[in-house]
Parts: sequence; C-alpha cells; structure tokens
Amino acid sequence: MSFDASVTPDAVAELSARELRRSVMGRWGFRLGVAVGWLAFVGVWYLASEFVLGTQQLPPPHTVADEAWQVLRGGGFGSTLWASLSRVIGGCVLALAASILLGTVIAYSSWWRGLLGSLTRFFVSIPTVALAILALILFGVSGLGPMLTAALVATPYVMSSVAQGLTGVDRSLIVMSESFARTRAQIITSVLLPSSILAVIGGARQAFALAWRITLLTEVFASSDGVGFQIRRSFESYDVRGMLAWTALFIGLMFVFENLIFRQIERRAFGGAHASVANAEQRR
Repeated sequence: MSFDASVTPDAVAELSARELRRSVMGRWGFRLGVAVGWLAFVGVWYLASEFVLGTQQLPPPHTVADEAWQVLRGGGFGSTLWASLSRVIGGCVLALAASILLGTVIAYSSWWRGLLGSLTRFFVSIPTVALAILALILFGVSGLGPMLTAALVATPYVMSSVAQGLTGVDRSLIVMSESFARTRAQIITSVLLPSSILAVIGGARQAFALAWRITLLTEVFASSDGVGFQIRRSFESYDVRGMLAWTALFIGLMFVFENLIFRQIERRAFGGAHASVANAEQRR
C-alpha cells in the first residue's frame, strides 16, 4: 500500500483554511451582489420616475419611504396589518393541511392520483382575479373570502410538493421496520415523517409565499379592511404614494416573516433529517 507523502497535517490544515476563505468570500460575494441589485433597482426607479413616467405617476423612492413612515406612525397600521396577516396564516394553514391529506392519498393511490391530477390542472388554469371576484360574490365583503381563496390557489402547488416528498421515502426503511415488527404508528412517526419533513416544510413555505400574494389581491375586491383594502382606497383617491407605501410595507414584512421563521425551521429540519438518516444507516 503506497503512502502519499504530500498528505501531511500541514497540507490538510492549509486546504481547510483555503476552503474556509473560499466559503467566506462566497458569502460576502453573495451579500455584495444583493446590495448591488437593490442599488440598481432604486437607481432605475429614480430614473423612471424622473425621466420616463414623471413623479406624479411614479413617485421617487424617498417620497414613498416618507409615506411609509407616516403609515407606520398612524394609529390604524397594527389593526390593518393584523387583518391581512391573520388571513395569510389561515390560508397557509388550510392549504398545508389539505395538501398533506391529498398528497398522502396521491402518493399511495393511483386512482386518486389521476382524479386529483385532473382537478389540479383545472384549478391551476383558473385566473386568480376570477377567483377573487368569485369570492366577493359567494362571501361578500368579508375576511373569509381572501383566506379561502388563498388556500384554494396554494393547495394544488403544495400538494404536488408533499406528494413528491412522500413518494421519495426510502422503501427499504419501511420494509426493515416491518421486519422488526414495528407498528404502523411507529413507522409513520419514525420513518415517514422524518423522511418527508423537508417536503412538508418546503410546501409550507410555498403555501405562505402564495397565500400572502393571493390574500392581498383578493382583499382589493372582497374586503373592508386589511392592506389590500388600503391599496384599493389609495387607488380610488389616486394616491400613488399610499399604494406603493402599503405594498412595500406588506412585502417587506412578509419577507422578514419568511426569513426569520421558515428559514430557521428549514435549517433545523435539515439537521434533524440528516440525523435521522445517519441513525437509520447505523441500524443497518
């Protein structure tokens, strides 16, 4: 057996330091790219406001930021935001619950897979604006319409993600569990859920991303409160600054909510999933 004399502790340490520097430079490069992208976006906004559309049609960023600050200082910001956020969370939870149930059925039944596949293609082809107007007709001006519309639009996409995660579970782990006389409940909690948790979390993140967009759109037509209603009221009074300010505040909050909650849950789930796989491999 030959021994490579170049593989020394010093060489390994140098390689590790080089990889660490490369990783740090990659992170800083990504951050720099994000900063440059935002600066370019703001610059194009200023140019379009000043030379293309005019400040009346497209207010510059600093005036929108000032309007957003005035909205934040206003007394009704909290109640307006909570009205929209509660509908987003409700639609996300409904979509995720329905997706887990339907995704499980799709993963283990070919007949249901064909039926739900046809229904999914039908619902995906319906324009979102038509669903928002239909919610107004069915539920009137209420908070129920935006929440149910968000759940209805998000469910087909999340259902597909959950079904793919369930069908990708390693069958050998299930067979091995059955050979050791594990009950169905033990197989579900020890094999299926840990193996498909990443797909479920990914589906939840996708449901949240779709729910807040659909909720905002539906509130424009079928709500008497919430951020979408404020955008419609600003539009009716031709207050472009108010429209952009409410939109920017809501989008910013949703991004913060998604990064602080879903990203952290996803990181913990990745660690737990890797630990489950390692334990399963050790049992073999």
